[in-house]
Order: sequence, then C-alpha cells, then structure tokens
Amino acid sequence: MALLVRSVPRPVASGLSALWGLIAAFSPASVLAQSAPDYAELQKALEAQNFQRANELTREALLQGANRQNQGWLRSEDIQKIPCADLQKLDQLWREASQGRFGFGVQYSIFVKTGNRPGRLMSADAYERFGEAVGWRKDGQWVIFKQNIDFSLAAPIGHLPNPRDEYQINGGRLEYTALTERLQTCQVTGAPEKRN
Repeated sequence: MALLVRSVPRPVASGLSALWGLIAAFSPASVLAQSAPDYAELQKALEAQNFQRANELTREALLQGANRQNQGWLRSEDIQKIPCADLQKLDQLWREASQGRFGFGVQYSIFVKTGNRPGRLMSADAYERFGEAVGWRKDGQWVIFKQNIDFSLAAPIGHLPNPRDEYQINGGRLEYTALTERLQTCQVTGAPEKRN
C-alpha cells in the first residue's frame, strides 16, 4: 500500500517547522549540552595553582550541575541532582593538579576514616574530626571560609576543594554528608595517592 503525501498548506508547514525547532531545542542532548560545565578555565586555574580561583569555579560547577546558579547555594536535595560525570571530572582535575592531595575522592576517604557515613548524620564529633583532619577546623572552631582556607599545596590533604557556603559557621555538616552520599553513588571515593 502506497502512502500518498499531498502538499501541506504553508501556515501548517511553518507551524510544524517551528514545533520541530522547539522539540530539538529541548531534547535531552541539547539540554545536556547547554548545562554541561566548561572545565577549561578550571583546568587553567588548577595548572597555575591558583587554588582560590579553582575553588570558586568548582563551586560554580556544582551550582550549575544542580541548576542552582540563580540561588547561589545548595540544599541537600539539590546535591543529588549533580551529574556523576561532573563530580568525577572535578575530582580528576583537582587530583591531577595537586599530586593527589586534593579532590572530592580524597575528602570522601578521610570523611569515612573519621567515623562518618555517607548520607547519614553521625555524631557532631565525627564530623568535627573530619573538619580537623582536612584543616577546616582549627582550635576547636570552624574556620571562616575564604579568610582562613589555605589555597596552597602546603594545605592538609583533602583541604580543597571547599564547597561550603561563605556564611556557614558549622561546617555545612548536613550538606557535606549529602555530598558524600552523592560521591559514593558516583564512585568518587578514592583515597589520597601516595607520592614520593
């Protein structure tokens, strides 16, 4: 059976063309292409060991991955929306630039070793041990973000990136616990590399 196609009236044809354009614009591939972070600037900052700028760019990438750029902060439920590919790439870039000292996988390992569990709030003491191990706590207090973060290779292992909001004074325990759950799901869980 042959299908006979007759010409479509011009208004209908232009309407269909516009509809197909909208469908193409919102297809999963185009949405992903629009939302995927560009890591070139982050990679340059890391290669130059401009760790403060790299930390800012990492935070921007996390916000972009969770579609929270307009809000400028992450809730626990937003963290679960960050694509695994983004977390894996961020971790890879930080590890490569720091000879394995920094990165989310490095932090994850320390988080677990200090008695914490991904996705589960443990005692505040366990989270404080984590903060002390990575240098986010000093003298029994959470350090003031940016002012007292060490943006150098001399920083403690796992010190960077520091994804905390600037205004958080408690170390962001709930949000970081949610982040570690996402890291576990995304298999970003490696220990620091041993370097000679």
